[in-house]
Formats: sequence, structure tokens, C-alpha cells
Amino acid sequence: MRTYVTHYFNFEYIGIYLLVSLIGLAVVIGIVLGVAKLKTRQRLQDDSLSHKAIRRINRHHQERKRSIIESFFEMVFASTSVLIFLSLYYVIDERIPGVSIYWQKYQDIILLLFLCFSVILNGWLDIVFVPLEEIDSNQKASIRLVSSFYIILILLYIKFIYNDDNYDSLMMYFITLAVGRFIYFDFTMDDFLSTLHGFWEELPLLILMASYSGFVCWFGFYTGFLLTSNGVIVSTLLAHLFMVCSIFILDKTRVLRLVM
Repeated sequence: MRTYVTHYFNFEYIGIYLLVSLIGLAVVIGIVLGVAKLKTRQRLQDDSLSHKAIRRINRHHQERKRSIIESFFEMVFASTSVLIFLSLYYVIDERIPGVSIYWQKYQDIILLLFLCFSVILNGWLDIVFVPLEEIDSNQKASIRLVSSFYIILILLYIKFIYNDDNYDSLMMYFITLAVGRFIYFDFTMDDFLSTLHGFWEELPLLILMASYSGFVCWFGFYTGFLLTSNGVIVSTLLAHLFMVCSIFILDKTRVLRLVM
């Protein structure tokens, strides 16, 4: 334990890794702003547009840019909130043998409680820590659904790349939760199509999130800052915590408002 504390609290490594996380976040935001700018130019090529219509288009795309960026932030928050409690679940299961008697008996209930706490933490992150004001509750619900698939991808990656079967039960749990969002006891076709539409709208976030976190995790493992010996899921959580810190720094320094 002391070895891990000494390793991860090396402030030189922390500074470098945080800088890399910030650079990765800046690239993601640059992609969002660049695509939005191209779409705006395409819509403004119509010479018949009035000044009022041009202002309306510009205002709409400005709001859309903020909404997409905040949606990405929500994706990071939702994923990190779940990973915190999955990592805690892993640590208790694998590293604290003294509680194994109770753990085997109550682990399903404990996992459910952990997921409930992750929802509370997620709410604190997007309301208090970095207030997200451009996205409504329906968008947040769709983003959290996408984040469930993102968590499944992480567990699949750990299973097949590191040949680790310890997360199979967790994977099935999340698959059940994700499918349950589409098909449940009293669902209707309208409910199904509405959920599917919301999921499809936010699906590009999964690509951005996978690319960003993939780069940050790769850099951490490549440089030796992130370790596999403490559990890949724990190291993946650490990478996401740095991503959350990058969002916090970006928000508090108001850099984003300058480039918007």
C-alpha cells in the first residue's frame, strides 16, 4: 500500500499526467468547435438568408456547441462516478480477504448500493462541482445510458486484453441495466423509440469518450504512471479522475468561454 501511495503522489508525474489530460481535453473541444463551425458555414452559404435568419443560425449553433461540450463533460462525470464504486467493489473483493464471509453473502446488494451512490455522486459533479446548465434531464438520462455501454466496453477491454475474468459478473450486471432501459415490464413502442432516439443522438459522445480516455490511459500505462498491479480498473479510474480535474480546471479558469 505504501508503495502505491509513494508512486502515485509523485508530484512531477502528477503534473505531467494532468497536462496530458488537459491537452487531450483541449483536442476533444477543438474537434467539437471545428465541426460546429463547418456546419455553421454550410448553413450560411445560402445568399437568400436575411440578417435575422443569420443571427438565429449563429445563436442556435452557439447554443449547440455549449450543449455538446457539456454533454461530453456529463459523459466523463457519469463514467467516473460508476468507476469509483466499481473500483471500490474490486478492492473489497480482491484485496480485503477479511470480509470475504460477508462479501460473498451480500455482494449483490452492496453493488446495487454502490450504483445508487454513483448516481448521487454524478448529480453532485454536474450540479455543484461543475454546473452543467445547457443540458436537460432527458439529455442527461440518454448520456448516462451511453456511459453504461462505455463501462461495458472498458470491462470487455480488461477481460480480453488482460485475460481477466474477474469482471464477468459486473459486465452482465451492466448489460442487464442497459437492456432494461430499452425493454422493461410496462414499456411501449413509443418509449422504446424515444429511448433509442436519445441513445442515437448521444452516440458520438461514446466515440469521443473512448478516444480521449483511451489516449489518457495509454499514456499512463506507457510511461509507467498507471500500474496494472493495483488492478486495471483502479488505474482506469485514476485516469478518469485526472480527466475530471481537467474539466474542473477548464471551467474555473473560464478558458472555454474565451474560445466560445
